[in-house]
Amino acid sequence: MRKISYDNLDAVLEKIINGDVRSVSKVLTAIERRDLRIFPLLKKLYSYTGTAKLLGVTGPAGVGKSTLINRLITAYRKKKKSVGVLAVDPSSPLSGGAILGDRLRMHEHFLDKGVFIRSLATQGTWGGISPALFEAIHVLDAMGKDLIIIETIGVGQDEVRIAQLAQIVLLVLTPGMGDVVQTLKAGLLEIGDMIVLNKADLLQEGQLLETLEETKAGRPVLHLSAESGSGCSGLISHINEAFKKRDVLDARRECFVREELQSLLYEKLRAEGKGFPFTDHLIREIRLRKKDPYSSIESWDKNEGWNKNENRDKNRIPEKSKP
Repeated sequence: MRKISYDNLDAVLEKIINGDVRSVSKVLTAIERRDLRIFPLLKKLYSYTGTAKLLGVTGPAGVGKSTLINRLITAYRKKKKSVGVLAVDPSSPLSGGAILGDRLRMHEHFLDKGVFIRSLATQGTWGGISPALFEAIHVLDAMGKDLIIIETIGVGQDEVRIAQLAQIVLLVLTPGMGDVVQTLKAGLLEIGDMIVLNKADLLQEGQLLETLEETKAGRPVLHLSAESGSGCSGLISHINEAFKKRDVLDARRECFVREELQSLLYEKLRAEGKGFPFTDHLIREIRLRKKDPYSSIESWDKNEGWNKNENRDKNRIPEKSKP
């Protein structure tokens, strides 16, 4: 694969908006590597974004998220809709790359020019979500994808935040989850606009169903089997109706912008040596209840944050003295 022509980014942009898969793949690789040379392209590209619908799919491992996404891709392709999938995977501890398991489960769509599937490593950025995810969404949006599906692995805090970037979020569960019920009661059920109970052909009355009834708060609980396809048409109807609620979508889009700005700010601060501003000593003092976090934040803020904070990180690069 030839490298990106950084001296002619207008040509690269034209290829992206015309749906050139190779150009998109190369740009996404540069984004994941945080290659600073790609950012002028992202600035040019932004005006071509904002039309794609974002659908988040989250839930514990093993509930059939990838099988369900496979069904969704098939259904939307039958309607001549172009689909992008970003499978946000845990970062490899060795390479920082994304695990490819979910892409393999969607193999039947690999040769479809109307479908683009990419695994993306989150890379464990301080402050939450990696800027690479936002930028990848923008690239697929500019590429012309009508629907972008964001799949997350597991149900940790980062996965939940990533799913909530979407305009509509599906929480996928399955009967017989056992101890996972306690996790659900701890707050997982609050994130989904729709609760999808997959493997409904195995459905049995039990604690999971009782929990769903207690906490669904007016959200639809849809029973289906992603494996057989039974019930999937009803889910798609609910998704399409949800995407018509303009006020909800606008609020989600604003949330997306706030999260992206925060993510970029964190990255910039780290690049300037202004990382996590509190020392291990202060953290230990707070843990031992010798200090409280609220007073510590107030003290840091009164001392002009990173400019004069006496508790700044020892690895931080000192700023030049003001004249």
